[in-house]
Amino acid sequence: MLDDDKVTQPLGGVQLLSYTLGELDSDAQQQLEKRIEADLALKDELAEIRAHLKLHQEVRKVAPRRGSFERLRAHMKKDGAFQGAIPGVHCMLRRSFMLAILVGIAAIVTLVAVGSTSGSTSAPDVIGQIVYHNPSLVMGQRRAEVERRELTLKSEADDPENTGAYDAFVWLPTGVDNTYSTIELGQNTEFKFTKTRRVEVTRGLLRRLDVQPGGMGEGPFVIVTPHCQVQVDQGSLSLEVTRDGVETQISVAAGTARVYGLDSDRSFPVPAGYCTSVERGKLPDPARPVLKLTLDSVPNNKSLIQVTLANDGYVPVRVRRAIDADNVFPEPIYMMQASHSSQYSPEEGVPENVTLPPWPVTPKTELEQASDHSGEVWLDKGEYYRFTFDISSLLVSTPPVELWLRVEYRGDLYGPPGEARVRIESNNLKLDLRKR
Repeated sequence: MLDDDKVTQPLGGVQLLSYTLGELDSDAQQQLEKRIEADLALKDELAEIRAHLKLHQEVRKVAPRRGSFERLRAHMKKDGAFQGAIPGVHCMLRRSFMLAILVGIAAIVTLVAVGSTSGSTSAPDVIGQIVYHNPSLVMGQRRAEVERRELTLKSEADDPENTGAYDAFVWLPTGVDNTYSTIELGQNTEFKFTKTRRVEVTRGLLRRLDVQPGGMGEGPFVIVTPHCQVQVDQGSLSLEVTRDGVETQISVAAGTARVYGLDSDRSFPVPAGYCTSVERGKLPDPARPVLKLTLDSVPNNKSLIQVTLANDGYVPVRVRRAIDADNVFPEPIYMMQASHSSQYSPEEGVPENVTLPPWPVTPKTELEQASDHSGEVWLDKGEYYRFTFDISSLLVSTPPVELWLRVEYRGDLYGPPGEARVRIESNNLKLDLRKR
């Protein structure tokens, strides 16, 4: 165990150095001298200490020249002697402060850079797929796939997509289980999605756009062109920016589209089977039927009536002819409505209108081939389907009064945007039977 009285006593070597320098009190000096006399090792160590002290005392003292410290510091810095050295407290504070400022500036610059170029530095937002096909020469033709890739969102500053020499098919999941919207695009169509349900079309043709409802709170599907904005909750439509860039043409096949002028908050509804167009800086034109049905008398033959079903829209339409050879419909495709006024007599009072039962319309096959009026036919813009039918039996049973005829087309409206049940009515044709 340690002696409590000797715990703070210096070690032997230290005592010998203190003894040589004369720093011990009288009692300690006497005790140490007795130990030195008894121990030869201590005598040798004491002699060595005295020799070292004598050597240092003989060295001449030299005062450093001005600038010696700076030259020594520069030389040590050049040799890397300061690497790993711990600076003083004030130097550490200055260095920490400056480092904090530099880190803060770097962080701010990084945040600004990331915020302004988030589209390029972050992973792109994939919203669907786009598949490129060889262009089709015939309506409904199966096309060979050329390329398939992911479709991503773009910013306002990004260049639009361009289908180039190919047609394209876009597949857009809606976020609702097992539902998706699709778009068929024509050649040289420029477009870009800025949101999952917002597409900007600079030029070209959306041959078919089938829109399904999105997730909760997503709102309608929006198409923006240089002339208008179109909103669709659910339905099918076709949209084209004309090649001359003068207007945007919209044809609706199912559901209802709401069309706005670019600088207007007033919407114009376009129901199924109708179309409209919008020019730059103007409101949309009133919606009109895609199909136009007209009724005319055949010259020099009052018993024959001519029916013309024309494509008055902007996209090809498939219509049904007058003879339903395959019995697809439970009732005739073309039906005539006839009305006439009662034969007037002073005794019977004021004449009343009489509406006859619907009259099935059948082409007069003696004049034309029956095969020319069965099945379906595609009508391009401006094309028509025409036939004549005989009303001689109606004229025999009708009194000599004014007669009004109207024909209805009750087939399906078929076209690239899809198909919809529509009923197209012709103009009213007046026949004056009093002059027979």
